[in-house]
Amino acid sequence: GRYSLWSAIGTPIALSLGFDNWMEMHAGAHAVDQHFLNAPAKENVPLTMALLGVWYNNFYEAESLTILPYDQYMHRFAAYFQQGDMESNGKYVTKDGNKIDVQTGPIIWG
Repeated sequence: GRYSLWSAIGTPIALSLGFDNWMEMHAGAHAVDQHFLNAPAKENVPLTMALLGVWYNNFYEAESLTILPYDQYMHRFAAYFQQGDMESNGKYVTKDGNKIDVQTGPIIWG
C-alpha cells in the first residue's frame, strides 16, 4: 500500500539511500504530519492545497492534473503519485456511506 515506504517493507529503500538519509526522510515526513495536525487553518499548507484542489476541480472544472517528471530518474514518480492520490482522494461517499455531491480529486495523468 501507499504507506509501505514507511514500514519494514521499505528496508530496501533504506539500504539504497543509506540509513542517515532514511532517517532524514522519516524526520521530514514527521515534520509535515505535525504541521498538518497543528498549524492554524490559514497557515496549513496541506489543507490549503486540498481545498484549492476541490475548488479548481468543481468551480473551474479543472478535472485533470498532469505530472511530468523532469529527470529520467523520476520516471516512476508519476505512477506512484497517481496511485496514492487517486486512491486517497477519489472518493464518492463519506465514511458513513453518504454520497458526496462534489468531485473530491482530479484525474492524475503522467
